[in-house]
Amino acid sequence: MTSRLRDVLALSIGLYLLAFGALLLLDSSSLRPVGAPGLVEGAAGFALIALGLLSLLAAMRVRRFARRLSRAIGHVHSAEAFAVDDAVVRTVVGDILLDLRGASLPEGETELTLLCWLGTVQVRAPHGVGLAVTAQTFVGTVDVLGVREEGLIRDIEVRTDGYDQARCRLRLRLSTVVGEILVVQSER
Repeated sequence: MTSRLRDVLALSIGLYLLAFGALLLLDSSSLRPVGAPGLVEGAAGFALIALGLLSLLAAMRVRRFARRLSRAIGHVHSAEAFAVDDAVVRTVVGDILLDLRGASLPEGETELTLLCWLGTVQVRAPHGVGLAVTAQTFVGTVDVLGVREEGLIRDIEVRTDGYDQARCRLRLRLSTVVGEILVVQSER
């Protein structure tokens, strides 16, 4: 299951449960005498609304942990030293330069999504980190760890040797509409 599907699935289920629960609750609250069927419909409506709210809260909690940085126009550059967690970085017009050589990477897999409509996406990864990179551009150049493609609708998937055994792993999803994508890894 993709991360985008995971994000949307919980929200969709929550909204459907809320809507169906509200319909059941409204149907059971008509101006007729309340009997056993009305009580069951009302209880089912409340239960579905509660499940819907729990699903929405769970989805919001998951989203809260993923750091998101968006900028319409301008450049996004990494700081000297920072901690890396799952993140989505977006810009419409500008460049994204992410230098992870001095960053504090957690153990396990970290997913970074970098989206740029018009500009350059550059990632510099430290030596010894496992990399799984999916990079695509509609018009431009993609160069991921020495694998290079130019032109229209370029899509590259590259994975470093020993990715699954690496202590720290980075899953990078990089995309531009018009621009350049460059991913390099330090040799030492």
